[in-house]
Amino acid sequence: MISIRMSALLAAAFVPGLGLAAKLPAHNYPTEARAEYVFECMNQLGGENYDTLYKCSCSIDYIADNLSYDDYVTLDTYTRGKQAAGERPEVLREGSLARDSRSKLASIKSKAADRCLIDTNAGNAPAKNDTPAKTDSNS
Repeated sequence: MISIRMSALLAAAFVPGLGLAAKLPAHNYPTEARAEYVFECMNQLGGENYDTLYKCSCSIDYIADNLSYDDYVTLDTYTRGKQAAGERPEVLREGSLARDSRSKLASIKSKAADRCLIDTNAGNAPAKNDTPAKTDSNS
């Protein structure tokens, strides 16, 4: 005989609008894309630790709540394409579509940084091992 608890779990899993179904993100991004974003973000914030992991995971969640994955890929392509050299990627560097795309992604990332308590100047901070060594004043 199925217990009441098991019945509730089954109902939550299979009945739309109940339980876990209500907690799905607005836009589902592939796990690989989320992981790539988080690793890149952590590197920009100074390294891999739980603090940067939390902040960067929060950031991609915010982005995913506000952009479809296809829109994110398009905006990110224009952002990365700004650095591309040569004639062919010119469309990624110039024109109103390119500028608007970069601006829109920058705005969403800025809002994500505010929400997720990311210090946007953290990437410029010196690493811990860059701190000058203490010297003995008696020598």
